[in-house]
Parts: sequence; structure tokens; C-alpha cells
Amino acid sequence: MGACIGMNARPYEKKHPSDPDSFWPSKMSYGASTPSLKGFAELNIATQYAGTKKILVLCTSKRFLEMQNGKFFTTGHQTSEIFVPMYHMEKCGFTFDMATPDGSPVAIEDWTYPMATGYEDKLRQMASKVAEALSSPLKMTDIALDLEKYAAVFCPGGHGPVIEQPKIEALGAILRAAHQKSLPTISLCHGPAAFRAAAIGGDFPYKGYKLCLFPDKADKSSPSFGYLPGQMKAEDMVEAALVKLGMLPQNKEMDDSTCVDRELITGASQQASQTVAVLACKALAEKYDFKIN
Repeated sequence: MGACIGMNARPYEKKHPSDPDSFWPSKMSYGASTPSLKGFAELNIATQYAGTKKILVLCTSKRFLEMQNGKFFTTGHQTSEIFVPMYHMEKCGFTFDMATPDGSPVAIEDWTYPMATGYEDKLRQMASKVAEALSSPLKMTDIALDLEKYAAVFCPGGHGPVIEQPKIEALGAILRAAHQKSLPTISLCHGPAAFRAAAIGGDFPYKGYKLCLFPDKADKSSPSFGYLPGQMKAEDMVEAALVKLGMLPQNKEMDDSTCVDRELITGASQQASQTVAVLACKALAEKYDFKIN
């Protein structure tokens, strides 16, 4: 494994002196993962949402995921996985509140912007529109659990959510509240790591739910071609943890597959950023009385 790291993984330039030495994907794996998705397209929105409810985006501020070998992967939220759904929801007429556990800035995998071949400008446009919320998000403990302000909850992907979201009690309380209200809850790739938090301090609400997510077998194979700089820790494997809690993964591959089960709208990987966004917007249109052709 050490030889693989030396040949493939690329050191990431520190942004702060306290940052650990960390890595981002090899040139081979970076190229193989580009574009992040195929088939980005604008939605044909006949009428926009005219109400005042927002989308609550539940994020992480953590950007260094430690591997079994002690190496760190430089991560956060993958740009297509967070900004493609937000781009389409904003076009539908929604605005956003963003929250992290401690109110620290949202962690973004900025190295993934160039992977958005043909639509990178859309991601950067969306990031610019929510720049203040990204830099100064709400604290999750400050979110009122009646969720009256919100039309939906969005848990974006990237490896960042794996770092701490499964351990955040306030996040779990928000998700249980969303479940009780049947509030559309959207996630993809590693974003469903957040669902694990819903087992803290209450009954796990998603037992028996179907979902799509990033398969553990893809994470286990990724060090062989230099995407991750080592094997992830067993306790960080999202699929296995959610299966143990009673959830039912529907996909076997890292692809653009999606699943809708009750209020959950989920996608398998970065390749599903567009497909899960379309499903989410259609569900929101049906629930909140606007029209997408």
C-alpha cells in the first residue's frame, strides 16, 4: 500500500499551518472521475415556487478524513454533489439556509470544480450566490426543530460527511424531525453518512427504507488506483453502517442510480448529481404546487 501511495496520491498544499499533511487523488483516478456527471441539463420550469420556505442544507466543516494507515484525504463536499442540486432548486425558486455542527465554514472539495466538464460555470455561479452562507453557516443546534421554515432537507455528498456527521446529535434530531413531518430529505453518494446520526438519542427513523449511496466496495477499491491514499477505517464505511441500522441499499455500483422511498430521495454517486436533482425538484413541485415540464 505504501508504494501505491507514493506512486499515485498527490500531496495537497496546506491552507493553514495546523492542517495535517494530506493527499488528493492521483492523476489517473482524477482523470477517470472526470466529468463528475454526464448529461447536465437545465430543467424546464414552467412556474416557480412562490412560497417562503427554504431548503435546509446540512453540511460539514471538516476536510481531512484519516485512513487506516494514518494518511489523510483532503475532502469536504464534492462540488457537483452539493451545487448541482442547489443550482436546480434555486432555479425552481428556493433559497437556502446552510448549517454545520459548529457554525464553522462549509468544507468544499475545491479541487473537484474542474471535474465538472461543461457545467463548471454553473457550480461556481451557485457557490457565489451562497458565498455568505458557506462562510458563515448556522449552527445545527440553532435550527428550530419544528422545521416550519423549511421545504426540504438536503445532505450533500463528498467524503467530508463521513468524518463527523454520524456522531452529531443535533443533526440526528433535525433528521428525525424531518421524518416526522415527511419533509423531503435529499442525499447522495457519501451524504447518507448523516443518516447515522438519526440513531443518536432516539429511534432510528429509516429502518426498512430503501436508498442509493456510494457502495463500500468502491471505497475499498479506490486506493488501488490512487483516489484515496489508503483504506478507510471500518467504522467509516457508510453502506455497512446503514445496513446494520436496517436500511436497504438498492445499487451495487458507483453510478447515476437513484431511489425514492417515502420522504427520502437518494443517489448513488457524483454521477447521480443531475438525476437526484431532477427527482428532488419534481417531488418539491408536487408538494409545493409549482410546475416542471
